[in-house]
Amino acid sequence: MSNIHQYIYKLYVKTVNSIAFYPSLIAFTYFLFAFAVMANEYHSALMHFKMTISKVLVHGEDNARLVLGTLVGSIISLMVFSFSMVMLVLSRSSSTLSPRVIPSLVSRKSHQWVLGNYLGTIIYSLIMVVNINSKQSPDQIPSLGILFAMIFGVYCLILFIYFIHSISKSIQTDSILDTIFEETKCKMKEYFDNKVETLPNTDKWHQIRSKQAGYLKQINTNKLLKICRKYDLKIQLTKPVGFFLIEDFPIAKIDNDIDENVEDLILQCFICYPEERLEDHYHFGFKHISEIAIKALSPGINDPGTAIKSIDMLSLLFTKKMKFEGNIGLHEKNILRLIFTEVTLEQMLFINLTPIRDYGRCDANVMFSLLESLKNMIYSCDNDEHINILIDYTGSVVASCDKYIESQLDRKAINCLITCINELLKTGTSLSEISLNKQ
Repeated sequence: MSNIHQYIYKLYVKTVNSIAFYPSLIAFTYFLFAFAVMANEYHSALMHFKMTISKVLVHGEDNARLVLGTLVGSIISLMVFSFSMVMLVLSRSSSTLSPRVIPSLVSRKSHQWVLGNYLGTIIYSLIMVVNINSKQSPDQIPSLGILFAMIFGVYCLILFIYFIHSISKSIQTDSILDTIFEETKCKMKEYFDNKVETLPNTDKWHQIRSKQAGYLKQINTNKLLKICRKYDLKIQLTKPVGFFLIEDFPIAKIDNDIDENVEDLILQCFICYPEERLEDHYHFGFKHISEIAIKALSPGINDPGTAIKSIDMLSLLFTKKMKFEGNIGLHEKNILRLIFTEVTLEQMLFINLTPIRDYGRCDANVMFSLLESLKNMIYSCDNDEHINILIDYTGSVVASCDKYIESQLDRKAINCLITCINELLKTGTSLSEISLNKQ
């Protein structure tokens, strides 16, 4: 039963985030509207209205078929071109940025709205064509319905202009980075709004072990809260979203004994699937920006400018995380029901900045940008524990600079930055400068 619920929920997530979901809904709306128009086309009140606007209505069977045929053919061409542009964006994003950003581009509602209106207008126009001189309306044409089709055709042209503008922006690396950055900031604020001051002691709570393996990508918190309320439970989630689970691994703790059926209900709330969607957790936003930087540093792309901008954005996100960081939980009627395990600063630095450090270790500009971002983080941090973590990580970046940067001028610039970092440190610890001549 648990596997069936998991499958249904995964299918729902996959369907809702599919590129065809919203276009199908919009097209179905046009389909229903076409039947509504045909049901009322020859109503007496509408016939009088059609007489008053007869100058803008189509007269004659041949003209009606010509107009609708032209609309259908033209919009099919627009639709094919627009869909080809979407595929081009996805292909370019996959090859030059990161495959992880594709789900967010596919699920962009503006592009789906355009494609849905194209498809809907085609379906609507075809229904109008088959109702010209039909058995229900011999010697008559649905002139009001054809007027709507012409209006939809003009609207599709406006949407096409918007689509070209939107797709030309979507293909730009800066635009994609800015979008991920803003969405990650919003997700972080939403997540850390659930900060709690104190947590109960969970050492003696009972463990719940995972029955599936895979990457934990989503937790159905609404369903978990309902289970907690129904069975009077408190649950601590021991694994952060985004990490890999193996079977029989402790995934949660609960404060009371439960039977196997309730345990299955709880495990149904832990969803594993391959895509990394930013709306599931802010952690994926960090990963997407980091992977764009890594891809930019690959020999085939060789775009250090994008990597440096990604590092700057990550530094701003890390600064916000350090300010927001704390215990996260959800309440139900002023009772703490869910406790989340948060990804630590040390883990986040290792996951997101270490690959950039390794791939960009021979590029002085990239390493200088890494040190500059760490300096900014130290400057804005007022937590001694976080400062010690940042010092340790800065030391690893300095060690990489010492080992791989060869130019004496570059090494001198790095030493100047190390001096600036040492001036900010209040813990009595200082970083050692590197020698001007590579050993």
